Amino acid sequence: MAKSMLIIMKTTRLIAVAGFGLILSGCLGLGNNIDEVVQRQCPTVAVLTTADVLLVDGLTVEISKAELKCFINRNEEDELLASVTLSGRADGKRQVPLFLAALDDNDVVTGRTQYRVTFPTGPFSIKLPNMAYGKKGDGQKPRLVAGFVLTQAQLEANRAAYRKKLGLSD
Repeated sequence: MAKSMLIIMKTTRLIAVAGFGLILSGCLGLGNNIDEVVQRQCPTVAVLTTADVLLVDGLTVEISKAELKCFINRNEEDELLASVTLSGRADGKRQVPLFLAALDDNDVVTGRTQYRVTFPTGPFSIKLPNMAYGKKGDGQKPRLVAGFVLTQAQLEANRAAYRKKLGLSD
């Protein structure tokens, strides 16, 4: 009898601890109305070629990688959100303009936002604010592109450097 009571007490304690753990994990999550989306449901993200390097006042900032996580914001009628992290290298501390854009299957821009970001000297990894890129169930799976906001002269210089890198220059 004492042995069965001990087993019941241990089982009850285990159930209580497990239940408390589930409640606590819900409190420490992303919030009650934001759910992380499975990675395969996320759009792709890339750094836009020729918008990946910015040369200003002799300092170069280069984005080499973009990663994202996706979320559903149930408070905003199932709005889809992307959290993008950019990585790269900067020759010096510099504040520069970046963009993040959503493109549909026909490369039409369906959403775009700009940020002013201060990059530290050396390697960096910077998380951008969440961007809304669609609605759950709209049947679209856009892709996201990120890069620097460039002047026409900076863009032409990047294009020329890219052509040279590919062996396509004159």
